[in-house]
Amino acid sequence: MRMLYATLLGTTLLACASIQPAAVQTGDRCLRCRQTIGDPRLAGEIIDKMRAPFPFRTAGCLAKYVKANPDASIAAIFVADHRTGRMLPASDAWFVPAELTAPDGKRTQPDYVAFRSRADAEAFRTHAEPLLRWTQVLGETRAN
Repeated sequence: MRMLYATLLGTTLLACASIQPAAVQTGDRCLRCRQTIGDPRLAGEIIDKMRAPFPFRTAGCLAKYVKANPDASIAAIFVADHRTGRMLPASDAWFVPAELTAPDGKRTQPDYVAFRSRADAEAFRTHAEPLLRWTQVLGETRAN
């Protein structure tokens, strides 16, 4: 009987383990814009309720998708720390508005660069760009 309880407890704990992000790779396709991911240090990812990962080219692309799909079954949202390339929950990141080169290399587009630490985000700023949190990024994003 104790073995049954121990097995049940272990299974329950395993099922409730925190959701871990998958590695976004160069060459993956963004779920929203279908463009190739060129720099995984700018990438984002959602994990749906079935635990399937979906990559995004940038934090801005991810925010546009989340804003345009409020009924999506999202279990977790991650962004890459620009300094280390490691994924972290979007709600824990600091974002710096930045002009990023478009995949065609011909133009720049407004987007966001994410950092785990506030100090790294402040060091990245080139002017007086505000430091933002995920809720602010969503608030500034248009769902197009």
